[in-house]
Amino acid sequence: MNTLQFIAWIFVHIAIPIFAPIALLPLLGIGRTYREHARGLVYSVVKDGQLFWPVIAMSAGATYELAGYLENASGWPRVIAWTALVFHVVLIIYSAVLVMLGAIDSLDRSDNKPASGALRIVLVSIVFTVLSALTFAIFHFVITGR
Repeated sequence: MNTLQFIAWIFVHIAIPIFAPIALLPLLGIGRTYREHARGLVYSVVKDGQLFWPVIAMSAGATYELAGYLENASGWPRVIAWTALVFHVVLIIYSAVLVMLGAIDSLDRSDNKPASGALRIVLVSIVFTVLSALTFAIFHFVITGR
């Protein structure tokens, strides 16, 4: 695989799901309606667990690729692929639950004060995002041999 294909894969499968939704939020400041809310919007969205959505998308992509790889795999690569597949399914389930809990927490707060566990959700969402991105890339390029 040449460098341009590698960069394109990383951009399409990892960078866009993570950064496109976050990068578009400050654009709300252009219009008059949401101008005053746009300043802290990126942090408030991340603190409520919305960063788990890209984790779900990347993990779903990884499970699709791994399932396709499992058709022809045998021996230890098959065991590793099954382990990776289960890992990403668990990551999808945990992320779905955590994004739901973050949304519920944000609804429970009538004021804009951060919840007591807001920093924990931000850190967990960042860790899950990095884990999903790294393992998706590793499984795509190393295990499936593309």
